Amino acid sequence: MKTFTYYKCKSIAKKIGVLGLTTLMIASCGSKDNKTSNANGNPLNVPVNTSPIFGDPNSGVGAQDLNTWTNLKNQTNCQQGRMQDLTFTVSSQGNYYGGGSVSGQLQQGQTNGSSQGTFYGRSGQGDLMFVSRVTTGSSQLSYNVVLSYCIYQDYIAQYIGPNAGMSNFQLQNMQLTQSSSCSSGNVTSAVVGFISPNYSQQQYVPIQYGPVSNGQQCF
Repeated sequence: MKTFTYYKCKSIAKKIGVLGLTTLMIASCGSKDNKTSNANGNPLNVPVNTSPIFGDPNSGVGAQDLNTWTNLKNQTNCQQGRMQDLTFTVSSQGNYYGGGSVSGQLQQGQTNGSSQGTFYGRSGQGDLMFVSRVTTGSSQLSYNVVLSYCIYQDYIAQYIGPNAGMSNFQLQNMQLTQSSSCSSGNVTSAVVGFISPNYSQQQYVPIQYGPVSNGQQCF
């Protein structure tokens, strides 16, 4: 396993600046609907490319989170299009309700548990992050993480996107802030690094996330 380090992030960040990754916020992305049905046979209007982490989109918290997530994707522009949702999970020992940060390798899939809050984040390039914090035991917290990346490519290759071969996703220093007046909170800060072979097979590409809301209004 390759190690995700500050040195590697700093090196790749400089190269990404040369490639112009920070200019990806011009054209809007559209969304489509995929009709399916629930256990009762009633139709569900589920947007395609949506993570299964949201559960039944027609009821409860899943409906509220999915609506917020869909609106954020519709309102956040990607010049070259937006990737399908990527869903991961990461676990942390200990109690982080009072603060602290979470780091670890992101594993594909999700963890079922009792919900302890949902959080949203956004990068300067328009990439989006959804985090669902769940408890799976007395001292075990897990975090389901959904990432929605803006595609980035040039005439040579695709560096971020479905054909980029992205792998080895690492979460670094994720900090979450729960709002006292809103049902959801913010990803105060986090870095998600990954390997993109078309760019470099030796170093991680880091994406820095910050809050979606300024804390003065709910979203």
